[in-house]
Order: sequence, then C-alpha cells, then structure tokens
Amino acid sequence: MKWKLTLRQKGLLVVAFLLGFELILLGGFSYLLRDAQMQIDRLQHAQQVISSLQRLSTLREKSTNGLLVQLQFYKDPPGSRRFYETFQKHVDAVPVELMTLQELLKNDSANRFKAEELERVCRAGIDAIQEERKLYSMKESLQEKIVIARLCSVMFHAARLTDNLVDYYTKIEKDISPIEEQSRARLEQAVWAIMVLNVGLAIALGQLFVRGITRRLAVLTENSHKLAAGIPLNPAMVGYDEIAVLDNVFHRMAGTLAESARKERAIIEHAVDVICSVDSELKFLAVNPASETVLGYKPEEMIGKYCLDFVVAEEREKTTVALKNIIGDSAVVQLETRLVQKSGTVIDVLWSMQWSTEESALFCVVHDISGSKEIERMKQEFISMVSHDLRTPLSAIQGTIELFKEGMYDSKDEAGKSALQKMYLSTNRLLALVNDLLDIEKLEAGKMVKDLKRSDISDVIRKSIGSVAGFAEVHEVTIAYSEVEIFVMADEDRLVQAVVNLLSNAIKFSHAPSTVTIETAVIEDPKDSLSGTVAPCCEVRIIDSGRGISEDKVNTLFQRYGQAEKSDNKRGVGTGLGLAISKAIVECHHGAIGVSSKVGVGSTFWFRIPLCKDEKQKQSGAGLEAAKAQPG
Repeated sequence: MKWKLTLRQKGLLVVAFLLGFELILLGGFSYLLRDAQMQIDRLQHAQQVISSLQRLSTLREKSTNGLLVQLQFYKDPPGSRRFYETFQKHVDAVPVELMTLQELLKNDSANRFKAEELERVCRAGIDAIQEERKLYSMKESLQEKIVIARLCSVMFHAARLTDNLVDYYTKIEKDISPIEEQSRARLEQAVWAIMVLNVGLAIALGQLFVRGITRRLAVLTENSHKLAAGIPLNPAMVGYDEIAVLDNVFHRMAGTLAESARKERAIIEHAVDVICSVDSELKFLAVNPASETVLGYKPEEMIGKYCLDFVVAEEREKTTVALKNIIGDSAVVQLETRLVQKSGTVIDVLWSMQWSTEESALFCVVHDISGSKEIERMKQEFISMVSHDLRTPLSAIQGTIELFKEGMYDSKDEAGKSALQKMYLSTNRLLALVNDLLDIEKLEAGKMVKDLKRSDISDVIRKSIGSVAGFAEVHEVTIAYSEVEIFVMADEDRLVQAVVNLLSNAIKFSHAPSTVTIETAVIEDPKDSLSGTVAPCCEVRIIDSGRGISEDKVNTLFQRYGQAEKSDNKRGVGTGLGLAISKAIVECHHGAIGVSSKVGVGSTFWFRIPLCKDEKQKQSGAGLEAAKAQPG
C-alpha cells in the first residue's frame, strides 16, 4: 500500500520518527537509571541495616556495661543524671533501634524472622537487665546469679543473631558495590551512546529528507528548462507530495503543449492552402505539404528558392515591388497574382501575408482562387445568358402588345390568336426562368419547404408528363410510361418539379422524332445493402435516345449553372439550374440522384426515394414470400 503523503506530512513523519527513537532511547536510559538506582537503594539499605545492627550491638554492650558500672561502682539512684547517662538512656534506645531495624527488614522475607527473633531476644535481655538491677538491690545473690546467667545467654544469642545479619548484609554490600559501579558505567555509556545515536540519526534523516527534496527539485528545475526548450521531459515522479504533483503538472503541461503543437502541425500539414514563410530576400524558409497539391512541387523542392520563380513572367516585376513594400509592415496584406504549376498550368492565387519583425520573415497563406475565378466567370456567363433569356421573351411580349396597341392584330382573327399564343408561351418561359432563379436562391438559403405525405408515384409521373406535354409535342418527342402503383413519402409538388426538370432535359436533348421512356420499380437501396440491412426504395428512370453526355461532364452535370457543352446549339434554352434543383429536391427526400450515359446512344437519369412505411412492410413481406417460394 502506497501512502499519499505531502511534504508537510513527510516532515512530520521524520520528526515523529525522531521523537519515537528518542522515546525508545529514553526508555532504555530510564531502565538503566532505574537499575542503577535499584542497586544503589539495595546498597544503601544494606548499609542502613548494618548500621542499625551495629548501633543495636553498641546499645546492648553499653546497657550491659552501664548495669555493671552502676552495680559495682556508682550505685546511683534510678532518677539521677549519672544513672540515666551511664545506663538508662542506652536501655531506652534499644526498643527504638529495634523498631528501626524492624522497619528496615519488613520487606526482607528471608531475614524478617531473624529480626523478630532478635527483637524478642533483645527485649528479653532488657527484662533480664531490669530484673538483675532489682535483685542486686534486694541482695538476692542466688537469684541474681541465675538472672546473670540468663542475661549472658540472651546477650550471646543476640550477638549471634546480629552477627548473622551483619554478615548477610555485609556480603550483599560487597556483591552490590561492583554491580553498582557497573550500573554507573553502563549509565554513563548509555548517555554517550544516546547522544551519539541521536545526533547521527538526526543528521542521517535530515540528509535523507533534504537530499530527497533537493534531488527532486533539481529534476523539477531540469524539466522546466526542458519544457521551455521543447525537449522530452524526464520520467514522471512517483509520489503524492507537492513536488511530485508539480512535476505531474509539468508533464501534463508538456503533453498539452505537445498536443497543441501536434494539432498546429496537423493543421498546417493538412491545410488545403499553401502555408509558407519567406525571408527578406524573398526565399522560401518553410513550406507545408499542400504545395504538392496546389503547385505540384514538394516542400523540399521549394525551400531555398525565390518565390518569384513560381510567378508568371509578366507579373514578376509587379509582385516584387508589392512584396518589398509589404516587408517591414506589420499589417495583414493580400495580393492577387498568378503562379505556374510544375505541370506548366497557370493558376490564380491570393496571398495573405504579414511581416514578423521578431522572426524576420514574411508569413504567407497562398489560396488557390482558380475555382472561384471560374465560378465568377460562369456566373457572368450565366447572368449574360439569363439577361438574354429574360430580354427575349420580354421583347416578344412588348412587341406583341405594341402591335395590338397599334391595331395591327385583332384578338378574334387567326393572326391575333397566334400572336396571343406566342405571347402566352413567352410569358410561361419567362415565369419558368424566374421560378428557377427563386428556387436556386431558396436552395442556397436552405429555405426549401417540404410537406411530406403518402403519395402514389404514378400520380407524380402523370402530372409531370402533363406539364411537359406541349414542350414534347413541339420537339416531336413521345413520352412512354407504364403505370406502377408505388407509394412513397414525398412533397408531391416538389417531386413533380424535379421530374419535370428531368423530363424537360431529356426532351431538349432528344432527336426528333424519338421517345423518352419513364420506368418505375421497387429496388433495394445499395447503400443499406452494404450495411447488411434490406431497405426497399422507389427508383424512377428517365431514358432518352439523345446524343449522350461525355464522361468528363457527368461529374459536374448536377452543379449549379452547369450544362453539357458550351458548343451545344441548344444551350440557350435553359439556365443550367434545372438539374441542380432536381438534385436538391431528391436529397431533401433523403434520396439519391444520378445519370448513366453513353455518347451517341443516350442517357438514363434516375433517382431513388424511400417508400412509405406500410409500403416498405409490404415489399419486405413480398420479398420474404418470394424467398420461401424458391426451391432448395
């Protein structure tokens, strides 16, 4: 189990360890001190016992000698001072000393009985002394002799007991003295050992703690320098203290910076535009890989070369002047020029540039605007074409109205009716152009409204055929369709608009006389089939026998303002928006649209939209029944 300790906790742990060690040492020291004190106490006790025994022996002798002096020489009365000094005070001190000795030996179970026996004998001796003094006064010689004999026996027995106790405690004194000296020596050694161990352990733990911190701080300092220099950091520290946490923050910071740098590199390396830097001499310092896509040159082929070498010759002088003016200016400047690709193709590009004084370099983003230029050109052509297409029917309408105004036509005769019919057709054509323009604007703004409901695809086809019947008759084109009842979820008006655009396109590019065929069928959606699921949908195919579409034009056919061929003599009859509108309508129905064509044979435009829910179940059930009906 790893402890999650901070530096403060580690410091407290070191202090606690030192205090614990101190307590252990103090415990040992206390034990040695108690042992030494115990030996000293035993020695002192033995000495006190010996002193008490010696004082008791002295008192016995003085009591006996005092008795003899009083009996033989002084013969003082009991209340006299000399009697007290030579005899009585010694006799009175014996019981006191016996009590002292008894107190000293109360915990000595081995010798306590001897002390008790000694007390009994001494008290018997005192009684014998007192009796002897009385008998001596009474002149009872025989009785006196018996008492003296008993006193001598008691004194002898007391002396023997005293000697035994003195010998015992003298031996203890002799045994304890060296032990006490050893205890003192051990105590002194322990004091020095404790001091040395305490100092050594404090220094060792201090060094270990400080060295661990300084070593890790050194690693942290090194990591900070490496982080600043962008060099990989040392391995992350293991631990939970503040230094380890800070080091982990450094590693996370380094990871974040590395991830940011990686993303920046990825952005630059995967950018569609050329991102580069140019020095003050107009030489490339760095170029991203997009140069190979935009210009056909690898970055290493461009670095160190003059950027003007890639500019078309007629614009180099103008570009040089512009670049020199930009250098030293911190503002973002844009410059449009033309570059030559490795293949020799000239493209239009837009330079976005800013000068960096710190780096002494011009940082540039080169954006290919050839597509934008082409779209702009197509829009200009489209505007010219739409202007022509709008002006033509308006002029026809205006001229017819003026003729009616001047009275040249009468609405009741055949010429007038024909003029009105032409004006009506011109008005329809003008309305169709305006509707296309409005629809494409709605598509660009994402405001096409859908009202999806259950619809029969055959109704949609019939309405579409009715809308283009007159147009087909004019172009001598017949429309063939075999009705099949298929229900789809659709905005019927919008879907009719899409089919009308496809039919108009087929009729417009069909040879006269010819037939445009419409086929409808339920198929499985190829997209869902790839995922392993069966999703039936309705496919509508519009087949013409026109001249077909070249393969290079198929991919751009459904783009806005796109038409099959510029040289097509029928191009003027449309805006190039019909197929783009059809594509948008089909995709709004979660469907797909496409074309297959062969030049000289004809084209097949198709689109697929999902069936309504009950129709899907019906078709899935029919498919299951068909599968069961198959043999094997």
